Amino acid sequence: MRFLLDISHTLFLSQQRWWSSPLFVKFKSFCQFVDQQTAIAGKEMASNTDGGKSFARRDRLLEIEAQVQKLWEEREVFRADSLEMPPKLGEKFFGNFPFPYMNGYLHLGHAFSLSKLEFAAAYHRLRGANVLLPFAFHCTGMPIKASADKICREIQKFGNPPAFPTAAEEKSIDPEPLPVESNAGDQVAPDKFKSKKSKAAAKSGGDKYQWEIMQSYGLSDDEISKFQDPYYWLSYFPSSCRRP
Repeated sequence: MRFLLDISHTLFLSQQRWWSSPLFVKFKSFCQFVDQQTAIAGKEMASNTDGGKSFARRDRLLEIEAQVQKLWEEREVFRADSLEMPPKLGEKFFGNFPFPYMNGYLHLGHAFSLSKLEFAAAYHRLRGANVLLPFAFHCTGMPIKASADKICREIQKFGNPPAFPTAAEEKSIDPEPLPVESNAGDQVAPDKFKSKKSKAAAKSGGDKYQWEIMQSYGLSDDEISKFQDPYYWLSYFPSSCRRP
């Protein structure tokens, strides 16, 4: 927090009205509060250990997070209202990013995409700009419908829950195709990469069946069966992603 405060000193040294603004006073108080709470957590961690391990710092940070989030909600820190007068240059900031697609849980890639925009929004908010940063979930398109159809076909073919064939059985059912002579027109430039896997297959981690992909999310067989309905995806994953 002291590091962030030092950055704000450097960025706004020439803006005298920033120093006297209520926003900067709140920001400074918040930094001091977090510094104090982190120091307390460090002392507790040093004096309270159980078997060589202590979670005092983690627990304190989680407590601080809950307190600050409550403070943000009470003061409507992230509320963006339209103003009576059109904003001047630098007085507003609108950010957007590709919303997470709801064919699975949130993952690190979503956080990576959002974090850069979140940092920019926080910077402009500290400058006093009116910031609008919407967040939503992408619930359209064919990938969800295609995945739901795959679950239907797997149940029809292998039962519910499916009893998938072993690797040896699959090889006997689907023998390896004979090599095909290469065509000069299909050659790929040496500096280009051509994958034999689709995007969905590459992201699935090698799982062949959609049922196995859903199991990798920690879902039970009874729950997975409900995903035959594409609309169930749109109610399950968005609500799961909203949970803290």
